[in-house]
Amino acid sequence: MDLADLRKEIDAIDREIVSLLHRRGECAQKVGQIKNERGEPFYVPAREKEILERLTQMQDGPFPKEAIAAVYKEIISACLSLQKTIRVAYMGPEASYHHLAGMSHFGRSAVFVPVRTIDAVFTEVERHRADYGIAAIENSFEGGIAVTMDRFVTSPLRVIAEVYLPVVHALISHGDLSTIKRVYSHPQGLAQCRLWLERNLPGAELIETSSTTQGVLLCKDDPTSAAIAGRMASEIVGVPVKVNGIEDSSGNTTRFFVIGREEIPPSGDDKTALIIFIRDRVGALYHTLEPMMNHGINLTNLVSRPTRREAWQYMFFVELEGHIQDQAIQDALHELDSTSMYLKVLGSFPKGTHR
Repeated sequence: MDLADLRKEIDAIDREIVSLLHRRGECAQKVGQIKNERGEPFYVPAREKEILERLTQMQDGPFPKEAIAAVYKEIISACLSLQKTIRVAYMGPEASYHHLAGMSHFGRSAVFVPVRTIDAVFTEVERHRADYGIAAIENSFEGGIAVTMDRFVTSPLRVIAEVYLPVVHALISHGDLSTIKRVYSHPQGLAQCRLWLERNLPGAELIETSSTTQGVLLCKDDPTSAAIAGRMASEIVGVPVKVNGIEDSSGNTTRFFVIGREEIPPSGDDKTALIIFIRDRVGALYHTLEPMMNHGINLTNLVSRPTRREAWQYMFFVELEGHIQDQAIQDALHELDSTSMYLKVLGSFPKGTHR
């Protein structure tokens, strides 16, 4: 076959793909009608995870596995939008890492609502102005995000999914490196690129901003200024990337929680998040963890936080493997409830995928 013949074949395949996408959309609309009649949630993370895992395991051709997942994320997003418009609150502005995490999880067909703080993300969902929210819970270098953990104490919302987002910083500017006199970014962006800045822009003034996107906006019309942000901020604001991947350490990843109002059914590969207030006594932490060990439950995260109710009184933010419907977890939590001052289940959710 020559090039013209191959292009004709690709065109025919594309027509078939589009036809199948329309058929999938029609099926999705029917599913949405049934869910609406039954009062069932439109977005089911366990179902989405099952679809993506099944499709990415069908490796009988050259199409990259990661690309299959990315393509189907958008297909699922578009089909979900045919059932219901999904509104997702995130800590803005546009092109922030919270925004990126939201698009990574929900696809581009969702409606994203920027707010100023993580607290406001919770409020938008609690007041039904958004269906779901995105809130950072942990960074692989910096540790737990205290404001998110603390907000769960009083919020009725649940954790329904988790998203892992690699943090990749770029130097963004209209000017050349030799002309840059100042660099704008969020304090964490500047800190995570400190060594690169010392080696490549030792004389530049480093200026903190409220967000990485704000830094790009400030350097938009000034070729002697640069910003540190993600590539998406470059695309949205219209300032080119000069150098990509300038973070000092690779592997920097932020984990986000997707928060919502409904309880999520088991996917077969889940986590459960808890908050536990413990009594001030000898061996308090040991007695808190003992039921987990006795019932063979693996803890994946344990963070101590002040309760903010009484001086030197602490709570623990805990994550463990398994779903709240698992008998072992129910038995362990029954024991915990009798020994702790306060126990709150934040939700069970499918495990996210590390990249």
